[in-house]
Amino acid sequence: MITDQKTQNRLHAETGTELFSIRQRKEAVTRMLDILKETPEYLQVMNHIPAYAMDDDTSEWWKSEESENFMNSLLEVMESYTPEGYRFGLKSGTTDLYGYWESKTGRTTLFHLLFSLESGYEWGKGLSHEKTDAFYKEIKEKFHGEGFDTDITGCTSQAMYLVKGKTRLYVHPMEISGYCETLHIPQITAILKKGGRTFRLVKDTIAEEVYSFTDEEEMEYYRARYGTCIHRNILDAFSNRRAGKEDILSMMASRINVATTSHLHGIGYDSPAYRFVHEAYDRLVNNGKLKENVREIGCCNIIMAISNTNAI
Repeated sequence: MITDQKTQNRLHAETGTELFSIRQRKEAVTRMLDILKETPEYLQVMNHIPAYAMDDDTSEWWKSEESENFMNSLLEVMESYTPEGYRFGLKSGTTDLYGYWESKTGRTTLFHLLFSLESGYEWGKGLSHEKTDAFYKEIKEKFHGEGFDTDITGCTSQAMYLVKGKTRLYVHPMEISGYCETLHIPQITAILKKGGRTFRLVKDTIAEEVYSFTDEEEMEYYRARYGTCIHRNILDAFSNRRAGKEDILSMMASRINVATTSHLHGIGYDSPAYRFVHEAYDRLVNNGKLKENVREIGCCNIIMAISNTNAI
C-alpha cells in the first residue's frame, strides 16, 4: 500500500514491482482503476468504460482511440502519486512494464528511445524529394494532433524534432530517436504502431535511462550523493596507487558519472563528474592533505600526488 504524504490518499500498489503491461490495454486499465479506487480521481473516471467493454476482453472499444486516451490519462494520475525517492514509469530494460521504481533523481529520468521505421529509404539512395516531403508532412500532422510541437533546424525539413515537455525526438525516414519522458512513451508508440501512408513501425527499443540534468543540477546530484565521502575516497586512491593525478581523477569521475542528455557517453575535463572530483582534489591540496610533485617520465612531466598523512 502506498500512502500519498500530501493528501493521505492510498494506492493499492507496492513499490519496486511490476504493476501492469501497457501491451494488454484492458488489463492495464482495470489494474490502474483498482490501484486508484480510494482516490478522488477514481470517482471521476469509474464509469468511463462502457459496460459491454468491461465484460468483453475482445470488444472493439479496447482498440479504440478513446480507450488509448483513457489509459494515458490514468497513467498521468498514477504519475502524480509517485512517492518521494521513486519514479513512475517503465521498468529498466523494458518497453511496456510499469511500476514505481526507486530513483535517486525522482522524476528527472528520461529514456533514450529508438523507433526503427520502414519508409522505402535506402542507404546511398535515400528517398525521392516528393516521398521525403510526404513523410515529414505526415509525421508532423500525426504528432501535432497529439499535442507535440515540431522544431525544424537548418534550412531543410529533414532536420526535424518532435518536442513535448522534456521529450525531444529526432525524425528521419529510417528512425525516430532521442530522449523521452516516460508518460509520452505509450502515446508515441501508439501513433507509430498505427503506421501511415508513408511509413510503418518495424521495431521499438529503449536503449538506456538518462537524466535531464543541467550541468549545475548534475553537480548538485554528485554533491548530495558523494559529498560526505569524496575527500576520503580521493585520499585512499592516492595512497594506494602510483598513477598520475589525471589518470586517478579520471578513473574516479568515470565511476560516479551518470548518463545525462548533455553528457551521454563517458567524461571529459569539462564534464560535471570530472569537475566535481577535481574540485574536491583541489581542496585537499589547498588544505595540505595532498602534496603534489612533478615526475619526468620520458618526454612528459606527470603530476603525481601523495597523501600527507601528518596533515590529516
